[in-house]
Amino acid sequence: MKKSIAKSYNKIAHEYTQAHGYGEHVTLNSLKKFVKLLPVKAKILDVGCGGGQDSKFLTEAGYAVLGVDVSKEMIKLAKRYSPKTTFAVADVMSLPAKIKYNGIWCCRVFYHISITEQGKFLKKLNVLLKKDGILYLTTVTSDTKEDYEAYDSGSDGLLKKRLTGKSFKALLKKYNFKILKFKYWVGKKGMEVYATKRIK
Repeated sequence: MKKSIAKSYNKIAHEYTQAHGYGEHVTLNSLKKFVKLLPVKAKILDVGCGGGQDSKFLTEAGYAVLGVDVSKEMIKLAKRYSPKTTFAVADVMSLPAKIKYNGIWCCRVFYHISITEQGKFLKKLNVLLKKDGILYLTTVTSDTKEDYEAYDSGSDGLLKKRLTGKSFKALLKKYNFKILKFKYWVGKKGMEVYATKRIK
C-alpha cells in the first residue's frame, strides 16, 4: 500500500500541490484553530505533509515542525516551498516512539490507510503524541450507512476508505483518543476532528 501511494503521488506531485494549497489555502481556518490548542514553541509532526503548504504555515507561526511523506517528489517540493521546515521521506509507522510531539497534524492521509490497518495507524499516532498533545485528523465520509473502499475518480485515482461519522468516532475512542471537536467539512464529504490522548 505504501509503495503504491508513493508511486502515485510521485507522478502527480506538481499537479496535486497546485490544486491543494499553493493557490488557495483550503485548510487555513483549521490550522488556526489547531495552533490555538498548542503551547508556545510546540513540536509538531505533519503526517503526509505533501508539498509542505501546511508545514510552512506552522513553521512561520513559530513551531518546530517535522513534515514526513512517503513520496520523495512531494518532499522535494516541500523543501523548496518551506526551506525553514525539516522534512523527511518517511512512513510515520517507522518513526521512533521515543520522540513525542505536542501536536500531530494529519490532513488528507487517513483515507489512504486500509480499513484493516487504520487501528494500527491510530495506535502509532497515540504513541507519538505527548499526554497533553493535540491530534488533528481528517478523512472522507461514507455516502451510505456503511464503511467502504472505492477508487477515487479525482486527481489521484487511489483507493479511498470512506467511514461513517459513527465509525470514525468509535475508532478514535477505541485507540484512546478523546474528541475535543468533531465536524463535517466540504459539505459532508469529509470529517475533521481535534482530539487529545485519553488517559486510561
